[in-house]
Amino acid sequence: MTRPMQRPMRVLTAVLVWCASLFAVATQSVQAVSTARSDSSPAAGAMQRPPGADYVCVYYVVRRGDTLTKIANSYRVTVQAIQRANGLRTTRIYVGQRLCIPRPKPSPTPQPPSAGPWYAEFWNNTEQSGSPVVVRTISGINFDWGFGSPDPARVFADNFSARFVRTLNFQGGAYRFTFKVDDGIRVWVDNSVVYDQYAFVGQLNTQFDVEIAAGVHTIRVDYVERTGKSLVTLNFARVGGDGQQPPSGSNGPWRTEFFNNMQLQGAPVAVRTYNTLKFDWAGKAPVSGVPANYWSARFSQFRYFGAGVYRFVATSDDGVRVYVNDQLVIDHWGEQSARTWIGDIRLPAGTHAIRVEYLQVAGTSLIELYWQFLGG
Repeated sequence: MTRPMQRPMRVLTAVLVWCASLFAVATQSVQAVSTARSDSSPAAGAMQRPPGADYVCVYYVVRRGDTLTKIANSYRVTVQAIQRANGLRTTRIYVGQRLCIPRPKPSPTPQPPSAGPWYAEFWNNTEQSGSPVVVRTISGINFDWGFGSPDPARVFADNFSARFVRTLNFQGGAYRFTFKVDDGIRVWVDNSVVYDQYAFVGQLNTQFDVEIAAGVHTIRVDYVERTGKSLVTLNFARVGGDGQQPPSGSNGPWRTEFFNNMQLQGAPVAVRTYNTLKFDWAGKAPVSGVPANYWSARFSQFRYFGAGVYRFVATSDDGVRVYVNDQLVIDHWGEQSARTWIGDIRLPAGTHAIRVEYLQVAGTSLIELYWQFLGG
């Protein structure tokens, strides 16, 4: 009676063992799929970041031809930083793998102060576009980064830009801005550009004067670094009382172009920057490469003027033309002895373009320009 019972028991046992094995295989498959999904999930990558880590993840999917070194260089991080962020023990990666590229946590954005320190922003582009990568307050604009960066962890050493903003209560009068910069700079008073050399490449070391009315005004400085050394320093101080005439001795900076002809034609043979437009070359060559006779020059700048009537005064030997916003104010072009000419123009408050054209034929060579505020 026992033998017939043993056969069904053996069959039942075999079936149970077979079912158990199928369940184990299914369980392992589910775990494998779950693990694979977890490894490729951006959220999971963020969760695996160590508590208190000082970075956030930018996720990158590996493509054919990628290496860890190539990816690290493109994001300006180290291979070791990517390995730590992803728990990689080797540099082997595979197509389709999702990698966490560690990036510094963005700084909290403070609100611009109504007065006091400068509010500073930095961008990893030359146009101050998009969100800044660094925002902070500084006590003054006085930086020399050499060949380095304002913030090596977040700001590129080349092709970056910055903006500095400060709001102050000004005493009315003329203010002199003195700066040293490499490369370009643009200075604003409220919504008007008062100095613009943003496209300049190289080092500038100059000053300019601006009439600022009494009251609260916002100063904004836009700076751009392209390649090589990077530095920017800027200070300003009141140098003249009420009134619209700039302090004597300085009404620049003037961008000056010299031509080896009398028609201002072709490319200039020399370009200079001067702080004032007052020259007496005594019939000699003005700069190297320009002859003593039969040449011409163009002086130009942008300047802020308060609203009112201005008298422009020019003394020249030989010819001179003065334009304000392309409007001809003084026109005495030709060979002549030294004479003084005047021209009046009414200007609205704002930034205006001044252009002076000069002609030297032969003999004595001199040019001077200044202006006076005649009233509202």
